[in-house]
Amino acid sequence: MERYAYYNLRHFDGALRPIPVRFSRRLRRRLGYYRLPGSKGGTREIVVSYRHLRRHGWHEVFETLLHEMIHQWQDQTGLTVDHGGQFRAKAREVGVLPRARRPV
Repeated sequence: MERYAYYNLRHFDGALRPIPVRFSRRLRRRLGYYRLPGSKGGTREIVVSYRHLRRHGWHEVFETLLHEMIHQWQDQTGLTVDHGGQFRAKAREVGVLPRARRPV
C-alpha cells in the first residue's frame, strides 16, 4: 500500500481513490488484474499474482501494480478499461510498458 500511495501521488496527482491491493496464489496465467464490481456488486481491487512475485521479484511486481493503477485511472475518469490508445499513452507517460507479458 505504501508503493500504491507513492505511485498515486507521483503519477496521478493523488486522485486515485484508495482500493485494496492483494496477492493471489490462484493466478496462474496473469501477472495481475484490476477488478471492477460485477453484476452482483463487489469491490474494486488490484490483484497481483504471488507467483509473479516469487519468480520475478518486487521490481516487476511494482511495474504490474502501476499497470493496474492505470486501469483504475481509466475507470475513475470514465474511460473504457482496456489496453487501447489512452491506456498506452498513459503507460508511456508513467514509464511502464503498455504490454506486460511474462510467463507466470
